[in-house]
Amino acid sequence: MRFWGLYCLCVVFGLAGCSALPTEVPTIGFIDAFEDETLAQAKQGFFDALAEKGFSEKKGSLRVIYRNAQGDLPTLVQITDYMIAQKVALLATNPTLATITALQKTRNVPVCMMVTGHPNMLGLVDSKGNNPPNLFGVFETQAYLVTAVENAQQLLPKMKRLGVIYNQAEPQSAEALRLIAQHCKILGITLESLPVSNSAETQLVVQALLQKKLDAFFALPDNIVFSSFEVIVRSCAEARVPVFTSEAGLVKRGAVSAYGADMYAWGHQAGEQASLYLRNRTEIPALVKVNTYQKLYNTTAGKPFKFSPDKSYQEIRVKSPTQANEAGNFQNLYLSALWLGLAYSALALGIFISMRIFDIPDITTDSSYTLGGAITATLLLAGVPLPVVLLAVILAGALAGMATGFMHTYLRINALLAGILVMNGLYSVNLMILGKANVPLIDTQNLLASFSPALPAVWSQGSVLLGVMLLCWGGLAYLLKTDFGLAMRATGSAEAMIRANGVNTNRIKVIGLGLSNALTALSGFLLVQYQGFADINMGLGIMIVGLGSVIIGEAVGNLLKTNAIAVRLGVVVLGTILFRELLAITLSLGIPPDMLKLVTSLLVLAVVVLGRKKEH
Repeated sequence: MRFWGLYCLCVVFGLAGCSALPTEVPTIGFIDAFEDETLAQAKQGFFDALAEKGFSEKKGSLRVIYRNAQGDLPTLVQITDYMIAQKVALLATNPTLATITALQKTRNVPVCMMVTGHPNMLGLVDSKGNNPPNLFGVFETQAYLVTAVENAQQLLPKMKRLGVIYNQAEPQSAEALRLIAQHCKILGITLESLPVSNSAETQLVVQALLQKKLDAFFALPDNIVFSSFEVIVRSCAEARVPVFTSEAGLVKRGAVSAYGADMYAWGHQAGEQASLYLRNRTEIPALVKVNTYQKLYNTTAGKPFKFSPDKSYQEIRVKSPTQANEAGNFQNLYLSALWLGLAYSALALGIFISMRIFDIPDITTDSSYTLGGAITATLLLAGVPLPVVLLAVILAGALAGMATGFMHTYLRINALLAGILVMNGLYSVNLMILGKANVPLIDTQNLLASFSPALPAVWSQGSVLLGVMLLCWGGLAYLLKTDFGLAMRATGSAEAMIRANGVNTNRIKVIGLGLSNALTALSGFLLVQYQGFADINMGLGIMIVGLGSVIIGEAVGNLLKTNAIAVRLGVVVLGTILFRELLAITLSLGIPPDMLKLVTSLLVLAVVVLGRKKEH
């Protein structure tokens, strides 16, 4: 009995001692620079590999802090700082931009990278060529791009002219362009390339590239290409130009074929490397090269071109933007600029209200435009009827403008500051609505296709855009002739006088700015359907586009020497079209697309200066 009593006592104390032992569960921070279907595959592979090695969040053997910067660099920096402050065991970074940011912020926390190039290519090595001591994971040399181009030539033996767009700010994109250019010379292929710095410019840049009679388009591993891929595919389909790529995820979004790394396997390989470190947390594993590649062929996208892939290709059948548009109805650069001008006309009319009637520089425009696009994309994907979507867009835009007007009038905040405050706040709202930085629209109901059964797709788009423009122009011209419209105009030109007559000018301004931003949101509604995607940064700098359109229109209007409101609004719309056509001419003259922002600023400056000289 004594023996059993002593034994039980030991067991009790032993269990108590075991429960008191520290059971440390490793915490890792996973950073996505932006959200994309391709990157999501790598992330899934990473965590699957960890689970297979015994590190699972579901089973309590791993803690995970996950954050996605949604393409915003300052947010990416803040995320990295936060995770370092949480003292994570390691940082998992996906893709290149997240890796670079993490290594700029720490040399102590191990960084496991995936879906990125070799550190030497990214400029991360020291003067002796050594990698950062805390870096490990899986890299790619981009040599596979050579095979990807050969894959395109295998399907299209007569290919002599290949087109690409690239982002100079991305090391991975610039290096990919260099490699492809070298190999195209060997293969006897002429490579036509144009830079692009913003997804909002992709449409015109691709159209300018297609003017060079391409045999095929190649989609580089580039964030801007990823975010605006739907508009690339649609433009190329209308020109009967096949799209090839090195990224498997883009085949599901409409590319004909790809040769490249299996993203799931890439992430899985990185997860295996991470598990090696988590076992002992003392030795940093070596960097390894991704070892799994695949050849994919989209039978739906390839059907119009009648390619004959061999058995080495993995065939997939997915609906794509190619199917949703009638191939062969090619929009040339100037026709595309015309449609863009019509789509932006509501924006220009909105800025006319804020700048010319109230003399208020309303920065809210940048975010209310994106707000209209975000609501449109989200609701269309949810299957909401178009009339309901349109109503939601107009109401949301109006509320955004009225918020700025309320701050300026009733809270007595400077108009510029009020607009900035609302604009910044709407960035988060827009991101919440979208759910991620970029949302493609594939096989969704579309206002611009309303006349597709009777007209080719390109003319259906133009008919709808023209109709919406005429409604906006006519409706606003009528409104500004009513008593309320006259009160709006008087508030901008003689506020003290009209206030003395008992008019509540503060309320007029709030409603006026609401109307201005409702029109701006309407432009976002149209542009998202025209380009086929919504992007969190689509409104960046959009105010200068609208303002430039207004100024150019007024310069034309001065020649008519009339103050009739219908004419003034009409020349604003004309200015919007002229503005887009001037940019199209700029591209056709061979001026690099990355100079478009500078050209835009100089164009507006020139019109303002010339207008003043004529006044004197």
